[in-house]
Amino acid sequence: MTTLQTHRGAGEEPYLPTTAHGWPRGCTADPSHRSVAPRHRPRTSSHSGIATVCAVAALVSLGLAAHAATIPTSPTFSVTASVVQGCIVFGDSSRTSAIPFGAINFGTHPALGTGTVNAMASPGMGTTQAQLLCTPGTTVQVSVDGGQHLQGTQRRMSDGLGRFIAYSLALVKGTPAPLAPNASVGLTMDGTPTVLPIRGTVTLPGTGTASGIYTDSVQVLVSW
Repeated sequence: MTTLQTHRGAGEEPYLPTTAHGWPRGCTADPSHRSVAPRHRPRTSSHSGIATVCAVAALVSLGLAAHAATIPTSPTFSVTASVVQGCIVFGDSSRTSAIPFGAINFGTHPALGTGTVNAMASPGMGTTQAQLLCTPGTTVQVSVDGGQHLQGTQRRMSDGLGRFIAYSLALVKGTPAPLAPNASVGLTMDGTPTVLPIRGTVTLPGTGTASGIYTDSVQVLVSW
């Protein structure tokens, strides 16, 4: 609360001159921001209280205008996204089973042939070869079961008449990694469609092998 005191002579009423709008004389109203400012210097000490009130009102108005100018005009908000690792069968993204990863064909050899024969899984023998497409850097785990004629840990092809030829499998992207039956081997994908680089190896015994067509079928499991 503000108290104003004025000086008057004996028997005189207090002299508080005002304008038509009710403002003390010596102050004018600014309609743009409702501030008041002194029109001229106060005449006597009896008006000093009025002049002080006008000055204070003007300062308060200027302070409000300065505060309003600091309101931010460029608000911000954050935007985020999350990408998880995963793989699909390229060209058939809904397929999750019975995926054809190709076939291994060791070729035709004489019954007395010897030596080691390598062959990569590829399309052929009535099959296609699926490609995996994964987010870059995804490591998939590849495992292959023991096939239809497993003996111990040895995979074998059979001619259907009780005769067998042993063979092995390996994952050969980079350093070859043997694919023991049902054991997982890691393979890091680079974000491009890729066939599984599975290689088969067979050693021809040279003797004791009857002529015929020897086959086997294995199941491949890919997880990540």
